[in-house]
Amino acid sequence: MARPKASNKVLEVLNNIYTGEIGAVGIYMDQHIKAADAGYKQFADMLKKDAVEEMKHAEHLAERILYLGVDVRYDKHEVPKMPETDPIDFFKTDIMLETVAIKRLNDGINICFKEKDNGSRLLLETILQEEETHLDVYETMLENITKYGDAYIVQHLM
Repeated sequence: MARPKASNKVLEVLNNIYTGEIGAVGIYMDQHIKAADAGYKQFADMLKKDAVEEMKHAEHLAERILYLGVDVRYDKHEVPKMPETDPIDFFKTDIMLETVAIKRLNDGINICFKEKDNGSRLLLETILQEEETHLDVYETMLENITKYGDAYIVQHLM
């Protein structure tokens, strides 16, 4: 079976999204460890689960890139800019990460559509839906912490 030839635009998109996903894995795992150490067990478990989902996204992207006959490009990925220890700071960082990822995915989907690469487009659409779910959860939890304060933190994060 002949593999489809990917356009350079699609390969650039896939590699950029891959790099973003690898960065998210590292950030979420860092937050997971810090949250667990601070006694936020439920929050730590959620962050670990999200890190694993981001890792699966990266894996699927790498598989797609290799399927298209190109090596995965390993670029420098995002890391936290400051040592975070507070759940509110974690949520703000995570909301920013997911917002950037969603924009990157939407832009990538448009490029895949224009380049007639529906396999890559479908992969990005699947990842997009999961990232939108992450964003919704993070925004809701931050709103609830702002509204209900320590009572919410104790009940839902510890």
